[in-house]
Amino acid sequence: MTFYAWTIKYRGRKEIKHVTTLAELFDVLRILKLPGLAPPGFALPDGEVADHGHYTHNEGGSDEWSLIWTKIDETPIAD
Repeated sequence: MTFYAWTIKYRGRKEIKHVTTLAELFDVLRILKLPGLAPPGFALPDGEVADHGHYTHNEGGSDEWSLIWTKIDETPIAD
């Protein structure tokens, strides 16, 4: 299973930082009902998900929010 470390910043709210699966991140975005659509940086032409990125919605506007994400290595730690 792949996990992502991510941070959501939205004016007037406390910064949200978590490590979750991509599906759980999308659930959080849906629950928060932030303005705009899901960050386009996730959708790459081949259907894969970007390993890391940054998205800012409405930069400089009153509805500005941002998301930073990075894929966490899925390689198991050797004993």
